[in-house]
Amino acid sequence: MTTVNEVVNFAKDLANRGQGVDYDGWYGKQCVDLPNWICGKFFGKPLWGNAIDLIKSAKQHDFEVYYMPTSERPRPGAIFVKNYWAGDGINYGHTGLIIGVSGNTVQTIEQNLVGNLSVGGPAQYASQQISNLVGWFYPPYSDSAAVATQASSGNLGKVKDEQGTMTVKVSLLNVRDKPGVDGKVVATYTNGEQFNYDSVYIADGYIWVSYVSHSGVRRYVAAGEESNRRNVVPYGTFK
Repeated sequence: MTTVNEVVNFAKDLANRGQGVDYDGWYGKQCVDLPNWICGKFFGKPLWGNAIDLIKSAKQHDFEVYYMPTSERPRPGAIFVKNYWAGDGINYGHTGLIIGVSGNTVQTIEQNLVGNLSVGGPAQYASQQISNLVGWFYPPYSDSAAVATQASSGNLGKVKDEQGTMTVKVSLLNVRDKPGVDGKVVATYTNGEQFNYDSVYIADGYIWVSYVSHSGVRRYVAAGEESNRRNVVPYGTFK
C-alpha cells in the first residue's frame, strides 16, 4: 500500500537531486513520465496517452477524478492536467504532481518545464493556478489522499533579519527574483556551494533566505520546507 507521503517524498527527492524519470523510454524525461511512473510503479496502473489524456485514462482505472469547474479543492498527492499547445498546434497538455495548496495556487513538482519535445527535462519545483487547470485525479493511495504536508504558515513574507552562511546539501537549488515558487529562476547553486544571506522569509511552504547580489538586486533561495515557522526539512547547513 502506498501513501501520499511516500509519493510526495519520492518526487521531492527527484527535484532536490535535479533528476527525473523516463517511464516509457521515449523522448527523455517528459512531463507525462512522472505521473506514469507514480501510477505504474507504485500502483501497477500505468496511464495512456499524452498529458491531456491522463484524466480520461485515470477515469478508466476508477481513480478519483475532478474536472474544472468544481467546488472541490485539490489536495497534496493529486496529479493535475492543464492545456499546453505545442508549436505544431497540437494540445499535448501538461501535467505534474501537487504537493501543496495555498489559496488559488498549488505547489507542484513537474518534469520538462522547458517544453523540450525531444529530451524533456528533470523534475523541478513549480506552481500552477487552480483556475488554469483542466482537472486532477488521485491514484488509489492507502490514506485516501490525506493531507501530506506539514502545517504551512502561509505567505508571511519577511520574518526576520539574520546574518548567516548557507552551505547547499542538495544537488541543486534555484535562485529566484522573489520569495516563492513562482519567482523567476535567475541562477542556481549546487551541492557544496556556499553563500551569505541577510534575511529570512516564509512563502509557499518554504523557508527562504535572501541576499543582495553583486549586481545590487535582491535574490531569494529556498532553504528548506517550513512548518509552524520552522525549517523542518533543511536543504543545507547554516552558520
